[in-house]
Amino acid sequence: MQLFPKKNHHPHETSPRTLALVLSGGGPRGAMQVGALRALMDEEIIPDFIIGTSIGAINGAFLARFGYNHETLDIIIDVWDSSARGEFAPEDFTRALLRNLLPIGNSKSYLEQARDFYAQHGITPDLRFRDLAGPEFYIVAADVSRHRISIFGENPDDPVLDSMLASSAIPPWLPPIRIGGSLYLDGGAVSDVPIEPAIRLGANELIVLDLFNPPPPAEHIRGAKALMDRVITTMEARQLELELALAELHGVTIHRFPLRYPADIPLWDLSQTHNLIHAGYEIGKERLAEMKRRLAELEPETAATPLTLGNRWQMLLSQARALLANDHRN
Repeated sequence: MQLFPKKNHHPHETSPRTLALVLSGGGPRGAMQVGALRALMDEEIIPDFIIGTSIGAINGAFLARFGYNHETLDIIIDVWDSSARGEFAPEDFTRALLRNLLPIGNSKSYLEQARDFYAQHGITPDLRFRDLAGPEFYIVAADVSRHRISIFGENPDDPVLDSMLASSAIPPWLPPIRIGGSLYLDGGAVSDVPIEPAIRLGANELIVLDLFNPPPPAEHIRGAKALMDRVITTMEARQLELELALAELHGVTIHRFPLRYPADIPLWDLSQTHNLIHAGYEIGKERLAEMKRRLAELEPETAATPLTLGNRWQMLLSQARALLANDHRN
């Protein structure tokens, strides 16, 4: 597959718009994507396909399984609530490590618990990408056997559950997932905000629900853990910078929704889910209002027109591309 396949169209015609919804990784802060998705759906913004990494892959899998609509968001919220009430997520890193190294009795591993949990909520082991009733969907994972990125869903026979678990496999909570002849880890290792994979799949316009939340600059970094956290964050920042630059190079329009939350939330803490959903919804509404204002500046008489993906907005967006070209820097 070519990275940027040429489209067959007249040289004076505008390329057909392919809108991708990009769902980044971000652990428990992924609940913010649920709120932002509600804001997008309120405005009837419908993507041509969805691509997700890690928690974004999990949220996206339910959208693809049950449909891109408000009812599915209620299902996703129930999944988040069930996760918070049960023992799906370990309480802390030490407990997870000890449980995997020293299994007690017949207790299930976190991987077994995860499989059972998602199967109970509709993502069953037999589900394949070809069976999904919702939007076209792809999942990003790191193929550590072959040192490369993997995009599940390009093959319609790929298993949805295993692909989803592979994309979110962060040891010691979830071990690497073997699919076929390869071993897979969390997709954040190769593309935490999967902009380049979306472009590879043919998107020329992206709505990015971005959970990347780097800490403020620090003059002093104390301790091995703090240093490692900074190293990982630096790698993620550089990765995102390169993918945004690639989008600019190829004229891809990006509408970036930076989903930030003021409190630091550990990977195993699901107690803030509803606060995060609300925060994501407010950020989504604010970002969409900004887009409306920009469109209104281009054509003032449309200021009262609802921002949807109908023909009117598509025409306005074709006029707005130059103005929105700098969105990726915000």
